[in-house]
Amino acid sequence: MIVESAYAKLNLCLQVGEKLPNGYHSVISLMQTVSLCDTVTLEKAKEIRLCCIGQELSDGEDNLAHKAARAFFAHSGIKGGAAIRLEKRIPQGAGLGGGSADAAAVLRGLNRLYGTGYGTDTLCAIAAPLGADVPFCVLGGTAVATGTGTKLTAVKQNVLNLVLCFGKESLSTPVMYTTLDSEGNTYTVADKFISLWKAGKAEEAFAYGGNSFYPIAARLDCTVDKNITALKEAGALFCGISGKGPTVFGVFKTAADALAAAEAAGGIAIHSVS
Repeated sequence: MIVESAYAKLNLCLQVGEKLPNGYHSVISLMQTVSLCDTVTLEKAKEIRLCCIGQELSDGEDNLAHKAARAFFAHSGIKGGAAIRLEKRIPQGAGLGGGSADAAAVLRGLNRLYGTGYGTDTLCAIAAPLGADVPFCVLGGTAVATGTGTKLTAVKQNVLNLVLCFGKESLSTPVMYTTLDSEGNTYTVADKFISLWKAGKAEEAFAYGGNSFYPIAARLDCTVDKNITALKEAGALFCGISGKGPTVFGVFKTAADALAAAEAAGGIAIHSVS
C-alpha cells in the first residue's frame, strides 16, 4: 500500500494572456504548494477502482484521478490496475487545484507502487494532457509557470504563513475563461512580481500582486471582497485569490499571526510546503 499527500496549490500571482489555437490560454503565474491536502491511498489491483470519501465526487472514469491512473498504465504498458482511495479535504471549484493535486498524487503513487522509477520530467509529461495544473502538482514547491501553465521553472521558496478563506460559490473554469476573454484582462504585471520574488524581495513583490480573474470572481461571489477586507484588517501583508477563485488567501509575518487572523476572519491557517 502507498499513501500520498495531494497538496493544494496557490497562485501567488496569475496573469492570463491570449487564447491559443489549442483552446488553452497563455499564462504567467507564481505557484506554491500549501499544507492543505487530500490523502490518496493506492494498492495494486487487477483494474482501476476509485473510492472518494469526504465529498460527493464521481468514482467513475470522468474523475481526474481515474484519468491519471489510465494515463500512467497507458504510458508504462503495465497491465495491472489500482484500488485508489481519495480522502477529500480540498474544496471543489475553489481555485486550489484539488482535482489536479489528486491526479498528481496518483501518478507519484503508482510510480512508487509499481517501481517504474520515472523521474519528475517523465511524470510531468504524463501529467500535461490531464490539465494545466497537474504538472505543477507533480513538481510541488514554488515555481514559475508559463506557456499554458505546464512550462515550469522551480524557484527558491520563501516560508509563507497563510490563511485561506473559502467562498460560497463553485466557479466554473470554462465560464471564467470565457468571461475573461469577453471583458479583457486588467492584471499585467506578473513579470514584476516574479522578478522581485526571485530577487528575494517578497514584500516588495506584493505591491505587484494580482490575479486576472479577481474582478470576475468578486462579482460572482460576494464573499471575495468581504474576505479580503477581513484578512487585511487582521494584518495580512498581501491578499489575493487563487486560480479562478473564489478562495482568498492572506500572507502573514508569523504562524501566530496567521492563527489569530484565521480565527478573526473565519478561515484556516496553513503554510507553504516544499
